[in-house]
Amino acid sequence: MFEATWTGLQPIFDKLKNNPSRITTIIFISDSPVYQFRNKTTFFFLKQYAATNQTTMKWIYLEAGHGKGVADASGATIKRLMDQTVAFHPDESYRNATDLINEVKKKTNIKLFTYSREEIDSLKKNIPSLTAIKGAASLHEVTVKPDGAVYGKDTSFGTERLLELNF
Repeated sequence: MFEATWTGLQPIFDKLKNNPSRITTIIFISDSPVYQFRNKTTFFFLKQYAATNQTTMKWIYLEAGHGKGVADASGATIKRLMDQTVAFHPDESYRNATDLINEVKKKTNIKLFTYSREEIDSLKKNIPSLTAIKGAASLHEVTVKPDGAVYGKDTSFGTERLLELNF
């Protein structure tokens, strides 16, 4: 499941790589189900990106239903624009999600990206066999340093501890 998320992030990572200023830390904030982003595949990709790009990667997991401010507002804006696009143009036919997104892009400055099943499948082929990470479900925050060391915290004010990963 995380493979689709990581594929969707690639255009953003590409923009960051081409940014003339050096990005040293990337922080993600989500309120996902435990299994969605707190798993070995997520940690594998964070570790790989951090080491390859000499960047600190941090993922903060909020409890479901807690507000995320700008992220929630952006999502609500896109949803409203999609609803309006379909409602105000009932005779317009959208062959697929890309057609609808391309129409919505004309009405917002929010950056929207699409990706294909083939891109996800291609990414999946590069994932080695991974072992489960003990205690991953209880983590509130994961930080991966540029040297590939992975740390976890059970609470926002908790102490970081080095996680043992076998990849």
